[in-house]
Amino acid sequence: MKTRLFYLILIAVMISLSANAQIQGKKFSANLEGIGKISLQFNDNEYELSNSPTVILVKGNYEIEENKITFTDSEGPIACQNSIKGEYEFSYKNGELKLTVIQDACTGRKNIGAATWKEVD
Repeated sequence: MKTRLFYLILIAVMISLSANAQIQGKKFSANLEGIGKISLQFNDNEYELSNSPTVILVKGNYEIEENKITFTDSEGPIACQNSIKGEYEFSYKNGELKLTVIQDACTGRKNIGAATWKEVD
């Protein structure tokens, strides 16, 4: 019984690490309605949303568990206030990142789920 539990926990950890490795260190681009072309970059457990190489619109933290990503903004001119967390289902395939809103009280951030994000160099 203990061996099975150990293997189940090990598999869950491996899946989580694998999902994080899929997007960590990657940069994506999309055209968002009302904002235009923006970039979404993932570094370690932080993300940045920017509309040019020098203008960061939102900076925050993200956590991945299986195929769910949770965003928490920390700073930026359009950052969500009061540490509101947003939960999204994500898929990454063939250089495209798709985000589907699970729950997010931050109206502005919900726009990131409306676009298909294409990986850029």
